Amino acid sequence: MKTIIKQKKILFTMVSFLIITLLTISYSCSPDAVLVDTNLKLPPVSLDTTGWKVINYSSQEDQDGEGEGNGRVWNTFDGKPDTFWHTCWNGCTAVPPHFFVVDMQESQKINGFVFLQRQSLSRNIEILSIEISDDNSTWTSLGEFTLEKSKSAQDKPLDKEVTARYFRLNVIKVFDGSNNAALAEITVYF
Repeated sequence: MKTIIKQKKILFTMVSFLIITLLTISYSCSPDAVLVDTNLKLPPVSLDTTGWKVINYSSQEDQDGEGEGNGRVWNTFDGKPDTFWHTCWNGCTAVPPHFFVVDMQESQKINGFVFLQRQSLSRNIEILSIEISDDNSTWTSLGEFTLEKSKSAQDKPLDKEVTARYFRLNVIKVFDGSNNAALAEITVYF
């Protein structure tokens, strides 16, 4: 009788062990729940500036007054933070308001802009506005943007995605209050 009771205890222990083991394996092998955060956004992707053209501007420095090639509007989308656009000053007088128009050659989806001030922090823009157009005739304002006097890139996302072929940057105010303005880079992204 003692042997039967021992055998039943051993059998019970073995069956219990098997059940616990199977439950453990079953639980640990079930796939983990995958949580997807639908609020995550991909980082902005800069538009390709190949072929972009400056089609109008109020003022630019054409005389290479601060280094060869500097001063022109196209420097704002050349991808080089050490080159910049500057209003005319060498043998001329800049008269506000200042603006420039860029033709991106085709309609593009736009979700925002990144601005990079001239790295010497001279003639930096404090407030600007951006307008967009598909025909270079009818313009829609995207609003005013306030920039910091900083060497860091300044991201200005839009409230909603827009589509345009042209954009016009309008200088409203510069930090030093002068008639001149400068900007190193403007990056348009979708």
